[in-house]
Amino acid sequence: MSDPGSPIDPLQAPAAAPAGQEAAGLPPRHKSRAGAFFLGAFSGCLVVFALAFLVGVVVAVSSGDSGELQLSTNRVAVVPIEGEILDARDTIDSLHRYADNSLVRAIVVRIDSPGGAIAPSQEIYEAIRKVRQESGKPIVASLDSVAASGGFYIAAACDRIVANPGTITGSIGVIMQWMEMKDLLAWAKLKPETITSGAMKAAGSPYQQLTDAERQYLQGIVAELHGQFVRAVAEGRKGKISEAEVARIADGRVFTGEQALSLKLVDNIGNFDDAVKLAADLAGIHGKPAVIYRRKHKNGLLDLLSGSNDSEAAIQRILSRQAPRFLYRW
Repeated sequence: MSDPGSPIDPLQAPAAAPAGQEAAGLPPRHKSRAGAFFLGAFSGCLVVFALAFLVGVVVAVSSGDSGELQLSTNRVAVVPIEGEILDARDTIDSLHRYADNSLVRAIVVRIDSPGGAIAPSQEIYEAIRKVRQESGKPIVASLDSVAASGGFYIAAACDRIVANPGTITGSIGVIMQWMEMKDLLAWAKLKPETITSGAMKAAGSPYQQLTDAERQYLQGIVAELHGQFVRAVAEGRKGKISEAEVARIADGRVFTGEQALSLKLVDNIGNFDDAVKLAADLAGIHGKPAVIYRRKHKNGLLDLLSGSNDSEAAIQRILSRQAPRFLYRW
């Protein structure tokens, strides 16, 4: 016990409590840090949100595309159509994607195709027309080496068509062909048997000769599909060429780019850069636009394991050609 009279060590003396608290017998009150905590948490959330927003903008701008990365709206998107037209899904998805992208102001459809199946060609044609009407964005067709038959059918839906002087285009017509194997089967001493529910069900079978009635029946379908082609070109290029003018040259022949220009099937002679510039001008873009492309899908490990690859698809397409098909194809 310390001596009451001895001096108090200031290092051991307790801090004096406020008079009110000491009188009430309450413990000393510490300064609250809740405000600082909430301020720090709020600041941290703002930083995280800003980073997430920045990443989101970059992903939205560049996801699936290649080309110059910038946040301006001076963008022209390119939708390629290459090879035989057998499916419309990827092309239509790209058209819708760019139509909904506020940074894209115009679209160039780059076509290098001899045509192909009728229904996919018609679906892409209609998708282009709807995107033009609903988005208000100009769509320009740029014709590469070949843009014939179904390839030209698609181009006719665009606002303008730009072709190289030596582009092969046109071929407005329908073709249906198959390999008749009757004599080969007879040589191999094979005799196929066919049971049908109607007289025309086996029309076009490679295992039997075409009758006059079957030929007339199939020719009627070809004529109907040809009429659809002529009407689509005339409607797509309305005000530039009449249906009667299209019908006069719609005998399946192809034209060079220069010949097509004189026949009013195309609007300009030029290359891909000229088509991009024209699309930018139609969209009111000043200066050089950024050109973006859809990245091509690369087969990964999952594709290899599942057997989903381009080689297998190509083999299946070749094998399926023994059956007759109506085609917009050169």
